[in-house]
Amino acid sequence: MSNSIKILPQHLYNKIAAGEVVGRPESVVKELIENSIDAGATEITVLVKDAGKALISVIDNGSGMNEEDAKVAFLRHSTSKIATYEDLENIQTLGFRGEALASIAAISQVELKTRRKHDDIGTLIRIEGNEVKEVSKANTEPGTSVSVRNIFYNTPGRRNFLKSNQTEFRHIYETFVRLAVSNPSVEFRFFNNDELVFDLKPSTLQLRLQDLFGKDFADSLIVVSAENQLVKLNGFISRPGFTKKAKQDQFFYLNKRFFSNKNLNFAVYSGYDDLIEKGNYPSFFLFIEIDPHKVDVNVHPSKLEVKFEDESAMFGFIRKSVRDTLRSSNITFDMSFGTPVSSGAETLEHTTSGKLPDFDFSRFKKPSQVSGGNIHSIFQASKNSFSEEAGKIPADINAEGNDILQPDDRNIFEHTKKEEERFGIWQYRNKYIMCETETGLMIIDQHAAHERILYEKASLRLNSHSAFSQQLLMPIRISLTKIDYQIARSLEEEIVNLGFAVKFGKNETAELTGIPADVKPGNESRIFQELLDQYKEYEIKLNLEKRDNLAKSFACRSAIKSGEPLQREEMINLIDSLFECEMPYVCPHGRPTVIRITTEELDKRFSRS
Repeated sequence: MSNSIKILPQHLYNKIAAGEVVGRPESVVKELIENSIDAGATEITVLVKDAGKALISVIDNGSGMNEEDAKVAFLRHSTSKIATYEDLENIQTLGFRGEALASIAAISQVELKTRRKHDDIGTLIRIEGNEVKEVSKANTEPGTSVSVRNIFYNTPGRRNFLKSNQTEFRHIYETFVRLAVSNPSVEFRFFNNDELVFDLKPSTLQLRLQDLFGKDFADSLIVVSAENQLVKLNGFISRPGFTKKAKQDQFFYLNKRFFSNKNLNFAVYSGYDDLIEKGNYPSFFLFIEIDPHKVDVNVHPSKLEVKFEDESAMFGFIRKSVRDTLRSSNITFDMSFGTPVSSGAETLEHTTSGKLPDFDFSRFKKPSQVSGGNIHSIFQASKNSFSEEAGKIPADINAEGNDILQPDDRNIFEHTKKEEERFGIWQYRNKYIMCETETGLMIIDQHAAHERILYEKASLRLNSHSAFSQQLLMPIRISLTKIDYQIARSLEEEIVNLGFAVKFGKNETAELTGIPADVKPGNESRIFQELLDQYKEYEIKLNLEKRDNLAKSFACRSAIKSGEPLQREEMINLIDSLFECEMPYVCPHGRPTVIRITTEELDKRFSRS
């Protein structure tokens, strides 16, 4: 009776093991480029033919090898990167397992040329299916050139599972881009079927992103820089108006090594809070620097997975860094009359500005702070915020700054000869507040702006339990459906914290004795009912946390409506309150509150440039 357990022959074992490292042509490209980077190359050329099925060639000007090292390099588990377990715990290179060249040689026909800078002549090695066919001297440039032909030629079953050339090339392209992003100081050239795809010169990270993704995309990014005692985070994230419907252009690097981690991707997404709608995804290029002892990169042969010593702490650090970056950045929207860019649920023609606001809204004073309390005095106090022309003292204001003309209730478009018109603030179609600025025109969506203001106030009340109610002279009785009554009872604590004083009675009734200060008198019962309706809708559609849902619902239903006329003082107070918010540039649903049209853009449209 023969033994049933056998030791596999070396050639068969090599083919099986190669499958862990080389799954498709892209794997070969990745391993060879990483070897070039680890060899200190400053110039790397990549050539592929037939989506890598026929040829993959990577040429570098790195350190090169002597003949003995070149031969040993094709043996399994041979590496110059580590020698001890301590080295494995402190990995600083992209490669370290010593399996790449052996795995590639097991399933393809490989030719390697290499020379060190101080050697007069180099080495040529040809291997087919791990069988050495030739070792000889060769005239070659300093560095290393590896050509891989006919991948999976000796494992036809594996080759048959390769996808179309278009699909395989896309994987190669994505891997090339990942490595080019993380090594902007390296010059890269990339050829596909003899056609030059990229010719990337050494540059900064931002310029490298511009070369790879285009200037408009690069201009839409915000710099991220944060650190604590254990970790540093640097890179770029996209502005909220440049989100995408698919999770693409999302790059995480750990000590310059690309890796994938769904939890940390979600940390970035959650850092945007309400700035983007559910179903939209930001782009990011984030580099984490951490002590190698705090992370394990030896999880899988592909080296795309890593394990952090404390992943929950890393999650919190990244989310906070993204949130702080966005809140400290100007994300006001500039009209460009160009290609529509999706922002939240709407499509607006805009790009985002990388400049700080050119209009100092902090100079506005609230009416109670201005002597006389009239609108002309308010404008007089803030006239220096506008352009030089708009800031001139008008003829219809006397030496004491008091107005001669009495304000009336007519639409501002009928005030074309009055000085308050020249100060540059008016309401358009009872929807938008128009403000003249030094460099153009600021347009504010009154509903979205008020929604943002109310949302932040409501969130503060709900989280700090510091609500203030306006007591009603007469209680208001509201009849609810059974489901609404149950929802309201389950939210009783939060509703009270929001500012509603409510008593629940029998037969699905509620009695309002007080309302939040932001609710206009006369709308109490309607606002309360709409609050519950909106809460139910958001609960189904957005799956929000209870307090956040309630804050959004209250803001949505209590905000000034589109089409509602505003007095000038109300407009100024709205602007003042908006720019006191932590995130004034978008409503709680991610739609912009402010859009700016620059004078330069208007001049272009009127052929004045």
